[in-house]
Amino acid sequence: MIRTWPLMALCRRPWPISSVVAPRLDPSILVEEEKTPNYHANRFYPIQLGQVLNGKYQVATKLGYGANSTVWLARDLNRWRWSKEKYVAIKVNATIQRSRRVPMNNELDIMRHISQVNPQHKDLKPDNIMVKIEDPSILGQDAQDEFDNPLPQKHLDARTIYLSRNNYGPLRVPTGIIQVVDFDLSVRAEPGQIHMGAIQGEIYRAPEVILNAGYTYSADIWSLGVMLWDLLEGKRLFNPTAPGKADEYDDQSHLGQIAALIGPPPQNLLSSGQRTSMFYKPDGKLRDPGRVPGDFSFENTISCMSGEEKLRFIQFIKRMVKWSPEERSTARELLNDPWLYEDFPQD
Repeated sequence: MIRTWPLMALCRRPWPISSVVAPRLDPSILVEEEKTPNYHANRFYPIQLGQVLNGKYQVATKLGYGANSTVWLARDLNRWRWSKEKYVAIKVNATIQRSRRVPMNNELDIMRHISQVNPQHKDLKPDNIMVKIEDPSILGQDAQDEFDNPLPQKHLDARTIYLSRNNYGPLRVPTGIIQVVDFDLSVRAEPGQIHMGAIQGEIYRAPEVILNAGYTYSADIWSLGVMLWDLLEGKRLFNPTAPGKADEYDDQSHLGQIAALIGPPPQNLLSSGQRTSMFYKPDGKLRDPGRVPGDFSFENTISCMSGEEKLRFIQFIKRMVKWSPEERSTARELLNDPWLYEDFPQD
């Protein structure tokens, strides 16, 4: 819609800044994006609720955050006053960090590449999967709730850290529409090409990534196996926290839980890992054997199914959750697995 000055009076106007004083969070406790790796306040644009961006979008509430961005719900002001209220999600990228392995425009480049390779996918961990909202009116409710009863805020010298409103509860009906997002740390891989460094959400991180032994496509297959278990069971397969620190991820605990689940790692994987000596002794034993839990298996951690279906699902997951990257099934091979297509009896 092209607007001239006389017509602007007929367009939606910004809401006033809320007069409600939000509860204050303890400034010494890290919240939201502050808890992500390599966080630095100067990298994140200090958005304020009620702020109007580019004269078109008024920030209404925060939807989420990541290591390199924040996402906000905003009112679309570029509409006639009598038209239906419209909301958009705005992703605000952080500035580049010196140690970053990929350029800031990498996400757009990857999305264009995916679209060109397969036009049917313009569109992994659960955070990377977006599900269509069943009732768009909840967006307006969230915006109004934030205006009337703002969530607690953390006030610092130069910025405010807001809490996200992003829990819409379980789906009541199948939506049928999902979209994979968040490609800013994605990399392109040619056949045989090996990448180094840390990728993936911590609890979905493949063992070769933990050990920095180099990764390729098969690292995503590992993540898929763990994520499918989590989605169906409704809780995490791995809970790798440091002893006495329930909220702190721990690599050695993760490796211990993997060993309890699928046995000890192969020597060739340990030999190729640049971080192996941090977690393993020269003989291949975990430095802290107490990190290996007892009685931890697929069989005794699955409660959402039973009988033949449970057996086939475990077989399906074991095709993905393997120490050796080269032993994991490919995506094409997994598409033929009977668990995806057949109904099996339960106990």
